[in-house]
Parts: sequence; C-alpha cells; structure tokens
Amino acid sequence: MPEQPIVGLIHIGEHQPSAQFLTKQLESTGYSVKQYDSDEIAAMDLSIQTFILNLFDNDLNIDELIHHLNEREVKIIFNDARISNELVGWNKNRWLRHVLHKIDQSHELLPESAGNADVNSSSVDLSQHGIQAVWILAASIGGPESLLKFLSEFEGDEPLLFLIVQHMDSEFVSMMEKQLNKNGQIGVKLGQAGDDLLPGQAILVPVDEDLIIHANGTLGVKNINPNRMTTPCIDDVCFDMLENLNKVNMAVFSGMASDGIVGATNVFENGGKVITQSAESCVVSAIAEEIRVLNMSLFDGEPAAMAQYIKESLIA
Repeated sequence: MPEQPIVGLIHIGEHQPSAQFLTKQLESTGYSVKQYDSDEIAAMDLSIQTFILNLFDNDLNIDELIHHLNEREVKIIFNDARISNELVGWNKNRWLRHVLHKIDQSHELLPESAGNADVNSSSVDLSQHGIQAVWILAASIGGPESLLKFLSEFEGDEPLLFLIVQHMDSEFVSMMEKQLNKNGQIGVKLGQAGDDLLPGQAILVPVDEDLIIHANGTLGVKNINPNRMTTPCIDDVCFDMLENLNKVNMAVFSGMASDGIVGATNVFENGGKVITQSAESCVVSAIAEEIRVLNMSLFDGEPAAMAQYIKESLIA
C-alpha cells in the first residue's frame, strides 16, 4: 500500500482551533500531518515537501525558519489563523478547499490518497452513528413552506438524517437556514466540512459546494459541478450520496424544474424509496408530477402525510 503523503504544519504562536480543524480534514482526505512549533527547525522532517505556516503571533521573528524552508525548495502555504479561526459555514468550506487545492494542484476536488481509498467509498455505514435511513428532501418554488410542515411532524429523536436540497441563490442561504429552523422539531444546519452527522438532524446543502460523507461519519466538501443547471443541484446531490452510501431515499416537494428527475431515477433504481408531495398541496408540482408519470413514487400526499409515511417505514 502506498505511503500517505506528508504535510508539515508549523505553528507561529499558540496552537489554534483552525489548525486542528485543518489537521483533521487533511487526515480524513488521506494525508499524514506532522506538527511543529516555529523554533523546532532542527527537528523538522527533511522529506516533507509542503509546509503550512499557521500565523497567529505576528511579533515572532521567523526569518530563520523561512530561510531554512526556502533552501530546501519546499512549498510554503501561509495561513492567517486569526481570520480562519472566525470562519464558519460556506466561508470555512471555501477556505478548506483553497488550502487543499494549493497542496496538490493536480486535484480538482478534495485530494484523495491511495493509502486511504475508502474515505469516500460506498461502504460508509451510518448505522454505527445511530442513523438508520438517509432522506434527500428536494424542493424548489414553494419548498420552504412545505418543508416546514414536513419537519414539524417529527419528534426530533428519530434515527433519520435529512439532506435538504432547496433551489436558491447564495445570498438567501442564511435566511433559509433560520426559516427552516422554525419547524421546532428537527435542527437544520448548513452543511460544513468536519461536521459530525447525527440522527434527528437536517443538513442544508450549500449553494457553492457539493457534499461528501467520510467513513468516520463526518461531512466533507468538494467543488461543484461547473455544468450544473441549478443551485444547489438535486441530481448532483443524489449522485454524490449514492457514491458514499449503499442506499438513500428521496422526498420530492413543491418545485418547478427538471432538476431532480435523474436523481430520483438513480435513487429508485438503487433500491431507495421515492415519495412525492401531492399536486393539490404544492405551489408548483412539476418535479413531483414527472416522477409520478414515471411510476417511481411509492407514496403521494401532503407534507404531514409524507412525514408519517417515513415514520411508519421505520417501524416496518
């Protein structure tokens, strides 16, 4: 088995939370990380080709360190820890992808290592994290109102993980997260790299990243498909989740688009359940109607009835 590539992480000042977050993500994507303080020049591994300098104390003199690294012609990435400590959500995802992309310019997505090939494989088993079923909740026009009614029907302790794919522009993400949390039963959180996946939780899929699930039950992010039709893209989310998990399910709510038809087909053909919101309870029923025409919907009803169907499927 090939050895894992090594990245050096040098702390300029106190060790910071963002550095430990970055270390965790590097390790989850197949890298080995060796950490040093700025005065440990003599102890640094001479085989490391890439070093991240995590800058927190700007008063420390690091001239000798920079000279030492330059002499060895290694790649140096400077990270402002005071800024990265404060990043959350989409900005934190973007920062992570930017750093990882610099480490290996040949990768368009999050770097992978042959030494850790199962990180994003279909063998991810979420049952060990208390999650029995994953449901992709797909929605567009009229979706937020339907999703609120749907989520409010749960107790919040069901062994379910929801992934919400709501068509929207990036400026509405924060507002959407707050609005959907008004359901009062299921916590809704914007998907962020490093988050632990928990039962009774709903992850709002970001607009500007695609999500992956690591074998340790945490979220990762990767670059979006540049040819996607919508933001976020239902079809792409279905494809990504089926690459990570053996099976996912899909509930289709109010919406007007063709995005979601291919995704529903993939879910259905891989043995997952597909259910739809009834036409009379939708603002627009274009996506759900196409799925009904294709005879893929196992249940059709208003949002509260859809929630009841999912709860009963757990008992069954």
